[in-house]
Amino acid sequence: MDRRSFLKVSAIWTGGAWIVGVPTLSANPYRELTDSEAEIMDALADAIIPPGEFAGGKDARVTRFIDQQIGRYGYLQHDKELYKTCLPALNKNSRDRFGAVFTELSEDRKEEYLKAIEAGEYNNQPTNSDWGSYTPSSFFNTTRNQCMMGFYGSPIHGGNKDYVSYRMLGLY
Repeated sequence: MDRRSFLKVSAIWTGGAWIVGVPTLSANPYRELTDSEAEIMDALADAIIPPGEFAGGKDARVTRFIDQQIGRYGYLQHDKELYKTCLPALNKNSRDRFGAVFTELSEDRKEEYLKAIEAGEYNNQPTNSDWGSYTPSSFFNTTRNQCMMGFYGSPIHGGNKDYVSYRMLGLY
């Protein structure tokens, strides 16, 4: 094949992929969460289920589980607005309190922040408008429970990559 023919075929394939929309060409692998929201959720999942001898929340694909489940046909679709509102609020309020967004905090600082949120210390703060109709503690409690679902549930639902929790428990 000469160079001109190669360029024609390449242009046709590239144009066809653009028109049809090949999913693998998408930079964001998530359907519901933006890149920024997924990054925050990954950091939160690792803070809730820290990596150690086995994968943590991020590597177990807890974020993918949540993304799938808050989608149109997911079991947690009623919590989509919770994540869309509260993930950015978590980052913004972290910056206001610690001078760095949640994703950039040290592990110790993340733990300190999340313990305070869980205890309800930020529920009545003037900056709560960022959290919409949710309280920081209710967001954390819901997220913690759903991270556990993603970590311990069946991999067919998007989380528990490579059966990490099953292997950790000696079941696989």
